[in-house]
Amino acid sequence: MLIPSRCYTCGEVLADKWIPYISAVQNDKNNMNGSVNPEEDLLELKYINVKNPKAEKSIEGKVLDELKLHKYCCRRMMLGNVHIISYLS
Repeated sequence: MLIPSRCYTCGEVLADKWIPYISAVQNDKNNMNGSVNPEEDLLELKYINVKNPKAEKSIEGKVLDELKLHKYCCRRMMLGNVHIISYLS
């Protein structure tokens, strides 16, 4: 899929945030402590405990906060985009 240039809902420009988003997520996932098998870390699910409802943000969520993408429509554009261009070339 192509890099999203603008949010479909609100029209905010997203193209300038795509490369920093991808590189920051890849760097953070590569620098995870104690990761024996990185493929298992990508599939790790975290659940919210009912007794302690405070949930820890995912790496993607933290990076989106750093890029100041707080609207859920813009976050959807970044999270929902499948980065398959590397597989096609």
